[in-house]
Amino acid sequence: MCDENDEPLFLTLPPGDRSFVGRVMEGRDLMMARLAGVDMTGVDLYWGSLHDAVLEGAILRDGDFRGAVFNGANLRDADLRGANFSLDNLGGSTDFHKADLTGADLRNARIGGAHFFGAKLVGADLRGAWGKSIFADRPTRFDGADLTDARLGGAELTGCIFDDATRLPRAFDARKAGLIHVSKKN
Repeated sequence: MCDENDEPLFLTLPPGDRSFVGRVMEGRDLMMARLAGVDMTGVDLYWGSLHDAVLEGAILRDGDFRGAVFNGANLRDADLRGANFSLDNLGGSTDFHKADLTGADLRNARIGGAHFFGAKLVGADLRGAWGKSIFADRPTRFDGADLTDARLGGAELTGCIFDDATRLPRAFDARKAGLIHVSKKN
């Protein structure tokens, strides 16, 4: 679907819109949606598709996003407190490949089994987040993620994976926090 100038149309809601608060929208396709500043508190977007969506400053607090795909999404300064991004009922991951979560608030979020490949989490607040996966063979992955200046105090990160390209906060002891380092060999 395109506008009169042949530009693609994407779902766009104004900042402060509350249309999605508490709604059940399982499997909904919101690819490339423009939802900056929208309040989606308590939304159920289980298996949702949010590829390249603009969610900057959006409120996704206490939502269910298990198995959702946020690849390339802009979640800068989004409120993700208490949201569930852990494995879906079939053991599938929630994906944040190359997503921008700079300054996002993930306090007390459930991220066990989520994939943050190449994601930007600069200055993100993960205090109290639960990153330990319920399945040892499906760990939370931070391969190539940038966690510079992220707040990780009180986060449960036992068994989470990081690699040589992962950037961790200065003075953060990954081993003491239970993270597992994997090296990419040529």
